[in-house]
Amino acid sequence: LQREGMLGPKPEDVAVFLAKTKGLDKTTIGDYLGEREDSALRVMHAYVDAMDFTSLDFDDAIRTFLSGFRLPGEAQKIDRLMEKFAERFVKCNPASFKSADVAYVL
Repeated sequence: LQREGMLGPKPEDVAVFLAKTKGLDKTTIGDYLGEREDSALRVMHAYVDAMDFTSLDFDDAIRTFLSGFRLPGEAQKIDRLMEKFAERFVKCNPASFKSADVAYVL
């Protein structure tokens, strides 16, 4: 898609595509977002940073976060995704937890 000019080259472009395109396989999206490769990590960060969890309870925020993809089966991928979620949640709700680590442990 990028070679054909149908998708921008920036991680934010790919993140929007993954979040907004109907019919994509949610398991494949989760696997991709959890990858350790540099480009996939940048996309995952852009994907999560585009989410606004402001004023959401923790459980509502995590439901919103998980609505766009299925968690991958590999523990390291889940860890990367949940760590970024916790960071973003605390950034949007600074009074909610003492630190992102506390949110991550939950």
